Amino acid sequence: MDENKTAEKVEKKEKVVMAMCCPEGEDAERIGENVLLKLGEGLEGRSNVVMTRLSDENVKQIDALVEVEAFKSRSEAAAFFIQEGIHARKDLFQKVMPTVNKIRELKEQAKKSLSQGKSQ
Repeated sequence: MDENKTAEKVEKKEKVVMAMCCPEGEDAERIGENVLLKLGEGLEGRSNVVMTRLSDENVKQIDALVEVEAFKSRSEAAAFFIQEGIHARKDLFQKVMPTVNKIRELKEQAKKSLSQGKSQ
């Protein structure tokens, strides 16, 4: 492959990354700095492994960000976007957590009832 085609591919990938992560008017350098800051702040305590399936399109986008070294790995990129999604929908989690806690209490009560029934 000649140098022009290689340069065109790189430029195309840069445009894809910009379109994915940069709002209109913001430059890539500033976005990159923001991503790195958020990564430094938010991904320190990652100790849990979660397996997931992604669409081909999502993997392509994540791979593009890894390729331009916005993230060190797919795992790091996925963790970042999950964290951002949870943060963006904080209202949803605040709304649902009281119900989740009540369900947990009811499950615990049911387990206790079952174990008491077995011992009699």
